[in-house]
Amino acid sequence: MTLFFELSMPRLRRCLRGAAGLVLAGAGLCVHAQMDESRARAIALDLQAGVSEAASLIGDLQDDINAGHLGNDKASPDALLAALSSRYAAASGKPFDDKGSGPEAESRRALLGALRDTLDRYHASMVKGGQDAFVPAFFRAELLKRFNVQMKGKVQAYATNRDKDLINADWSVDQVMKGSPLVGEVKSLMAGGSLAPVVKRSGDRLLGYWPMKLAPACVACHAKNGLQQREGGFGGAFVAEVLLK
Repeated sequence: MTLFFELSMPRLRRCLRGAAGLVLAGAGLCVHAQMDESRARAIALDLQAGVSEAASLIGDLQDDINAGHLGNDKASPDALLAALSSRYAAASGKPFDDKGSGPEAESRRALLGALRDTLDRYHASMVKGGQDAFVPAFFRAELLKRFNVQMKGKVQAYATNRDKDLINADWSVDQVMKGSPLVGEVKSLMAGGSLAPVVKRSGDRLLGYWPMKLAPACVACHAKNGLQQREGGFGGAFVAEVLLK
């Protein structure tokens, strides 16, 4: 009996390590699965606030970008992220950082990474400037494309509009939300043109829907492309989709 036990110890150790790994993996799955509705809502709200402040920051710089006066230092990703952090903290009372753990921190890290990637990629365009060289809508679309890749379906975000109001067909609901089960619901919400936000559960996902109002600069820019719109009117929507487990 003793000889059998001694010969079996290495195998026993391997089995125990394997069992421990299974327990840890199972624990990890349990942690990952704990995406309840309240947590998903917090993620969607935080994402909407961060993207909104980022797009507003680029919007406030439009005169300098269009005139080619932004300058290398002011257009640097570090400077823009610092300005965004200040804006976000002032609006929400919370720091704009990637500290912490769990799905909320993962989403924030993905957003910050996507912001830096986008600002790095288009730094030269902002410095060179020119009329409509880097507008908020384009910036937001590029930002969300990078964010969605990083989040791999767990959290997705879109900026879109009704077909009749689109300047760029690539930003239609069918295009940006391709494969999402929420396409029909978002189209229905947009059809009425309401400016009321909607945050609710829809099947196995949380839907966050925030209509955007047309700013004066947007109306003027869109008029150059033949769209006659009014200030304060419906200008599309920001949509967040969080997978519930």
